[in-house]
Amino acid sequence: MSMTSFREQLLTPIMADNPVGERLKDDPQLNFIDSQMMKVGSLAHGEVQWEKVEKSAVNLLSTKSKDIKLLTVLIQCLQYKPTPERFTLSIGVLVDFISCFWLECQPRPGERGAVHRKKFFNQICQRTYVAADKLDSSLFDTELKIELETLLQDLYLHAEKLMLPVDVVDDINARLHHKLEKVNSTHKFETPKAILNSGLDLSNNMMAASNLISEISAPIPNLDIDSSNDRNFKISLLKAVECLSDLGCDGVMLSIRIRRFAMWYSIQSLPDANVNGETQLMPVLLDRISDYEEGLQRGADIELWRRVEESLTKAPYWLDGHFLSYRIATALGKDSWSSIIKEELQRFMQRLPALKAYSFKGGVPFISELTLKWLDSSVGNFNIAEVNQVGCWNDKRNEALVLAQEEGIAPSLQMLNEGLSQATEPRDAFYWRLLSADVMKANSLTAMAAEQYQTLHHQVNAMSVTEWEPALIKQIENNIAAE
Repeated sequence: MSMTSFREQLLTPIMADNPVGERLKDDPQLNFIDSQMMKVGSLAHGEVQWEKVEKSAVNLLSTKSKDIKLLTVLIQCLQYKPTPERFTLSIGVLVDFISCFWLECQPRPGERGAVHRKKFFNQICQRTYVAADKLDSSLFDTELKIELETLLQDLYLHAEKLMLPVDVVDDINARLHHKLEKVNSTHKFETPKAILNSGLDLSNNMMAASNLISEISAPIPNLDIDSSNDRNFKISLLKAVECLSDLGCDGVMLSIRIRRFAMWYSIQSLPDANVNGETQLMPVLLDRISDYEEGLQRGADIELWRRVEESLTKAPYWLDGHFLSYRIATALGKDSWSSIIKEELQRFMQRLPALKAYSFKGGVPFISELTLKWLDSSVGNFNIAEVNQVGCWNDKRNEALVLAQEEGIAPSLQMLNEGLSQATEPRDAFYWRLLSADVMKANSLTAMAAEQYQTLHHQVNAMSVTEWEPALIKQIENNIAAE
């Protein structure tokens, strides 16, 4: 099906007198979609039937209901392992839906659904930013580039008209512009010379930077440091980071330090928070973190590490992200980078140790117990492989906490209960119950949480390894039998 036909099919009103149709309830196709999307970001992520989910979403949107949740799922399908054509199509589908059905779409049409729609718009745009990072921009032809640019302009105008956040659209635009620009021009180097003359205390790194500059044979334009205000100074530092990252290993090591200086130098006090340490700062999108974790599981590459570092720049309190960056650098064999990442975070935490008790809106901690354990550990006594296995459960915990904050504790516990019902290993069932206790504790159900923790503690102490993860034991036995 062509892009035009695909969009026309979705633009067709459900009925002449009711263009958006009715709210879906207990529909088999919807139930199938929900069951599949529950696997995204979990240990069963690889089992998601993306093609069938996409077909079901298209069918429901075309024939039964213009539902914003279905739109979100469809765009997620189109952006899964995105090609230029499918990515562009996903933007076109979003523009069409906003222009024709936005204000009256299901499941909450009219004014009462304004906040609900805004939340989904943010979610779609943040996922789109992540998908834009995965694009192979060299596959774009001129016609497709022009179409994508036009659609993004339309998206911005519609968002502005409907008073939706346009900054997320700007982020997508800037990211795509950067990627597409790289295809059409030779990468330009910029000099770190000015950063060394800016008064920044980098005396230990001056010789390394000087050697780097002398080794570059290509012409290097001047980089000016604008210290007129904090924002311009930070931008100047990050430009230096970008050019240093392209100068080889020594340049990367210096860029890691400067990036963190740019992020944190202006943070001299704790952020505003309630008595529980919860701030109004939004956590990094869980889909983005899951995407990074999956990339690490599949096999880390330098592009993945750079994407994580870029996300860290935009979220100075996402301290768990530095542990993720460390793990990726370690997987790449860049132990010198890893050491610097850990050292810089330790220094920041020594300056503001109370951040250990602070959290984002919804109760997601700035820094998890696992990351704190890593910070306090020596090189030899911390098992990175074990940490990589736990990563998905941390993501699920954060997802449940955010869901409870945004929609109430009932939907959050329902999500965890569905996960528990699908657990096949005692180990998985234990983690689902532990997450439900965490959610109850975070939402003032302390007595119920304490009872759940006590039950789990008794259960896990009474279990043998064979009972804890029988599939693992079976796998070992099969390997022994095959010898």
